[in-house]
Amino acid sequence: MVIIYGASRCGWCEKAKALAEQYRLDYEYRSVDNEHYQRELKTILPDVKTIPQIWWHGRHIGGYDDFAKEIEDTLNNYAQEAC
Repeated sequence: MVIIYGASRCGWCEKAKALAEQYRLDYEYRSVDNEHYQRELKTILPDVKTIPQIWWHGRHIGGYDDFAKEIEDTLNNYAQEAC
């Protein structure tokens, strides 16, 4: 499961959701426009300055670029294991 903390009018947040959808990953989007999710994110990452912030299987991945790289690395590992 992927958890994406993001906000409205955030292009990178929209790209992160689109990437999860493209690869058919189950994800939950938590908008920090909602005060509850904003506090939740600040509790988990007190010094957070950017969004999106993404977790995959309970592990903090980082932002969009980190998420894209993680997907690429995961797919490459699956391809190598299949050989």
